[in-house]
Amino acid sequence: MHSVTPPSTATSEAELQAFADAFGEFMRATRRARGRYAAEQPPDGDALGGLTLSQYQLLDTLLDAAGPLTVRDVAIGAGVASPTATRSLTALEREGLVARERPQTGDQRCVLIHLTDEGRARVEAKRERVAQWRRDVFESLTPSERGQAARLLNQLAAAVEQL
Repeated sequence: MHSVTPPSTATSEAELQAFADAFGEFMRATRRARGRYAAEQPPDGDALGGLTLSQYQLLDTLLDAAGPLTVRDVAIGAGVASPTATRSLTALEREGLVARERPQTGDQRCVLIHLTDEGRARVEAKRERVAQWRRDVFESLTPSERGQAARLLNQLAAAVEQL
């Protein structure tokens, strides 16, 4: 049996710093790209895809749902707090993108949210723009980098979820 020698403190500190620097730069680049992306008009010039990324994340949850969702379910799907979802959904309702309804049976205090036809069209348009952005990022990598990136992103996501 042979023992594994732990890395020197200097090496592990240097590696940690390199990781922290790279992670920070990735996060900054992501925020800058989100800002640029949010400021862009849809390619065809109309307002179909014109949702903020926060609005898109809320509405995208509704697009895939089998039926109307509670505000709590929308919030969980979008990864935000229920009060945040409530405020955003109220604004989206004023814009005609979602509608609220009371269930036919059960707790009448419960409110269900569903997309309107216009809301559905705008989320679908935004989803396509997001998919194109992901394709562009994917295509900017070499074939060997693509597999590495997918594996590392999954590992980072799992590590963050465990925090």
